[in-house]
Amino acid sequence: MQRRDFLRSACQACAALALVPLAAGSLESCASGLAVTDGLLRFPKSSMGKDGTAVIKAKGAPYPVMVVQRPDGTYTALALNCPHKNGPVKNKGGVLTCDWHGSTFDREGQVTKGPSKAGLKRYPVEAVGEELMVRFA
Repeated sequence: MQRRDFLRSACQACAALALVPLAAGSLESCASGLAVTDGLLRFPKSSMGKDGTAVIKAKGAPYPVMVVQRPDGTYTALALNCPHKNGPVKNKGGVLTCDWHGSTFDREGQVTKGPSKAGLKRYPVEAVGEELMVRFA
């Protein structure tokens, strides 16, 4: 296969994947066009998954965030970045886990297992109508 044909096929495959719906509770900035404007990220409540969370990667956000709906109906946003050594944090079966050193955090961002001694950074979230707004600034 020539390089040009390979690149064309690869681009076609990526374009096809862009049309596949995202998993519930996960938004990607490149697919959805989400961006932080004036320190504020806006997205629809309907983006929240059945587990009451949404992982969002938005242009201009310092890190990916996980927005969590609390039992009382309020929301919080957690930076998916471990304070221990800045490793990526992922939601693994409802447990927020740092891929680098295994620190774990609860849905409020509090440490449940070290080595991290600090919890995840939290950002305020405001619900206005059918929209959620995460304030970074």
